[in-house]
Amino acid sequence: MAHIVGPTLLEDILRALVRAGGYRSEEEAVRHALEVLLAANPHLRTQTAIELYRQGKVTLSRAAEIAQLELETFKEQLAEKGVPMEVDEAPDDVRAGADLVRRLRGAHDSR
Repeated sequence: MAHIVGPTLLEDILRALVRAGGYRSEEEAVRHALEVLLAANPHLRTQTAIELYRQGKVTLSRAAEIAQLELETFKEQLAEKGVPMEVDEAPDDVRAGADLVRRLRGAHDSR
């Protein structure tokens, strides 16, 4: 199968797309091409989101959004790949939640 976009024509095609009025910039054309590629390939979209998360480029919730998966489903995907999960919460919020759990346990234990 012949490729429409060969390596020598890539930049020329991007410039032509912009000059033809299809896009305001080469970046916009590339962004759209990537969005179409990922929309057409759910597995690739999920793997890309996992890799972005693994590299620390996006948060857990943003990666799930990119993958177009529910958060819990995306967490399952991460677990299957052995990717450790970070908490998206601010440290103070995590500490406050832990304190609340301790207080509730203490109230329950004193009954």
